[in-house]
Amino acid sequence: MITSILFNILGPILVLVLLGSLARWRFKIDVGSLSKLNIYIFLPAFFFDHVVNSELSIGQAAGVVLATVLQVAILGGFVWGVGRAVGASRKTIAAMAMCVMFYNAGNYGLALSELAYPGKAVSGVRASPSADSGPQSDPTAPPPFHAPPTAPTAARNGPAVQAFVVFCQNILNFTVGLFIAGSAGGGSAADSLRKFVRMPTAYTLAIALLARWWRVEGGEIPKIVNLTAQYLSRGLVPLALITLGAQLALQPRWPRWKPVSFVLVVRLLWAPAQMALMLYGLHRLFVGRSEVLALWPWPAENLILTAGVPTAINTLLVTLEVGGDAELTADCVFWTTAFSAITITFWLVLLQSGWITS
Repeated sequence: MITSILFNILGPILVLVLLGSLARWRFKIDVGSLSKLNIYIFLPAFFFDHVVNSELSIGQAAGVVLATVLQVAILGGFVWGVGRAVGASRKTIAAMAMCVMFYNAGNYGLALSELAYPGKAVSGVRASPSADSGPQSDPTAPPPFHAPPTAPTAARNGPAVQAFVVFCQNILNFTVGLFIAGSAGGGSAADSLRKFVRMPTAYTLAIALLARWWRVEGGEIPKIVNLTAQYLSRGLVPLALITLGAQLALQPRWPRWKPVSFVLVVRLLWAPAQMALMLYGLHRLFVGRSEVLALWPWPAENLILTAGVPTAINTLLVTLEVGGDAELTADCVFWTTAFSAITITFWLVLLQSGWITS
């Protein structure tokens, strides 16, 4: 199993990240342009494609968002408490909190979801709708927003779940994250908040939800829109990983090991364990009573796995913008990504063996 995970799931991710680093070193490619392609073209198309064609009901989607918000809040409180207890500076605590709270749900998490849970059919159910079929003849048309969870029979489509995690992480990073970094760094978060308003993430999700409602009610999405979104969506994962590799090649350094070690343990080991405990606890408390919290065992499995991905590069961008501890943040991004090859393998073995969610 470990060999299969290393070669079939983590292998392609690490190869693409390495190619991005080599491309940056050899061709001096512009990382800023790659990031803009990700944020303004490929990521919006990914959101649209996976929300419109998602097997998740609106209740499960809301549950994914709620779980992500709770995870971020608990992690932030934990890091803040530990930092205050050991007497760390406000700037250091803020940097550590951001590096633990905000993870690379996009570049890394999407690729991991795509490879670990590609949406293959379970119990004879097809994974995704055909691009050429209309909503009336498509047996895999998305369920209505009030539909009950279909985890036992529907395909385990990781990207459909991860799309909502990415959206939630982006909003939290550029709102709560800005407040944390700005309050510690002395900079103003207003300019960065205005930048977030100009980003297409929230608007794309709103349009995608309307398009999904239209399709559920019997309408048809024009092929020029649906197919374009699908083609771009398929290009996001390789481009995002190449971008990640190029960004990591910018500032390799020997880190401040004390705070970085703390972030490594909490981000890569404690965070997925916390997500598993939280989701199982909610399941036990609300089983059969709330569709929003009906996330166990799926999509809990995807949420647990991607909760252990490295620190988000957006944390570095936010920290630089408002004058926080950018050096520590850059160290955490680099080293959590490096060590994640080991820890993600560990979590994949546990999850795919059924040891956690069975």
